[in-house]
Amino acid sequence: MEPCSAYRPRDASASPLYRVVLEHVETFVAEVRRDSPAGPFAEAALRAFLECGIPRFGLARFRCAKCDLSRFVPFSCKRRAACPSCDAKRAVVESSRALAELLPHVPYRQWVLVLPKRLRWFVNRDARLAGEVARILGSVLTQRLQRRSGAPQGAAPAQLHAIQRFGSSVNLHIHDHAVVSDGAFAVGGGVLRFYPASAPSPEELEELTQRLRRRILRRMKGAVPEAAILDMLAWPHSGFSLDASVRIEAHDRTALGRLLRYVLRPALSLKKLSYDAAEGVVRYRPGKEGLPWVLTWPALQFMERFAAIIPPPRKHLVRYYGALGPRSKLRRALTAGTRAQASFEELTAGFPVAGLIAAARGLTRAVRAAVSKASRAWAACIRRVFEVDPVRCEGCGGEMELVAVITKDSEVDRLLGHLGLPRVFPKNKPARAPPLPFGGEGCQLDGFEGDGRQSWPSGSGAQWPA
Repeated sequence: MEPCSAYRPRDASASPLYRVVLEHVETFVAEVRRDSPAGPFAEAALRAFLECGIPRFGLARFRCAKCDLSRFVPFSCKRRAACPSCDAKRAVVESSRALAELLPHVPYRQWVLVLPKRLRWFVNRDARLAGEVARILGSVLTQRLQRRSGAPQGAAPAQLHAIQRFGSSVNLHIHDHAVVSDGAFAVGGGVLRFYPASAPSPEELEELTQRLRRRILRRMKGAVPEAAILDMLAWPHSGFSLDASVRIEAHDRTALGRLLRYVLRPALSLKKLSYDAAEGVVRYRPGKEGLPWVLTWPALQFMERFAAIIPPPRKHLVRYYGALGPRSKLRRALTAGTRAQASFEELTAGFPVAGLIAAARGLTRAVRAAVSKASRAWAACIRRVFEVDPVRCEGCGGEMELVAVITKDSEVDRLLGHLGLPRVFPKNKPARAPPLPFGGEGCQLDGFEGDGRQSWPSGSGAQWPA
């Protein structure tokens, strides 16, 4: 086996986002977090991000059995939204799994549901509502595709929903991206069949939008004031937006993979972010039509915006509905057909899956665990993204194995010294001192004689000179 390209772990502390969080997280916690809807989980995520990829907080050792070469890899934080690196790996894992195991070879359409600004605050305050909105969208799309495809009773489309909490300007903007088969699946007599559906017309999109408005507002009773719901129901323009303009053909799996990675992407791109520590200013280039070329914020204001998009714990942002729902009777047949790589023509004609389903039932727990572990492996993510194999020995080309996890401080310190790596890790800057109260000691309010300044104007007296 030929030696492969050398893999080098990233320098996590060099990114502009890391430097912003390192310098301002303590001030954010002291001054902003108490008034922020993000809550304590945002603070925990930001602190975990500061340990992601830093060798001082622990390493995993991989060793080649042939030539005894070792490689040490720092731990990752796995925090959602707070860490673009972990989010990128998560997007690769989820999209690869969906392509290989969940989404059969049929056409797909992206449906994007945007809520009125007036509702987004309530959806952010109650994390359950975002899931309810996705569930309602999934139900409406299932009914629509059953009707438009002419499929028999019990048919359903394959649906993957990604709840995005961010907009292009690093702002809190909760909306739903749904990648949905452009038709419905049904199983009968051990055969899986796909029934294509027609494209939605502008009139049908408007009718679906109005139906979504009524169902979503009805679900939000109790979470949103009754007067606000009645007001929004009376709006001539609903404020809800439903887009279905993006369609992927059945044979174009590369485009489907790009679409999946897009809907599962991190909240911001580190390539578009820069930080001027001297001025304390963060700059971001959104690269989207209708927005400024460069957005600029004071560092603390950026921290507040960034913390707001961090999701609460234990709330799923990726959900499956329709034929891929957790209780769907079609799910096992769909996954069997996807693994068998049944073509679009075979699925529309009827693809026999009875034997495949029986074989899937016969898999042992050990095999399923191995498949699951392989599909989520850190090394597989690196291979797909950077086209280098981090567990391939650069000396002999053999495969390296995980032999140790090092977390004890004394062992980590000794290892870093042996490897010639810095033993001192970056330290958070302390929170800045709170501002002095108005008129307090040290705050000079009145000009002294000859200093050329005016006295502070009163509310009803003289104003500052022009």
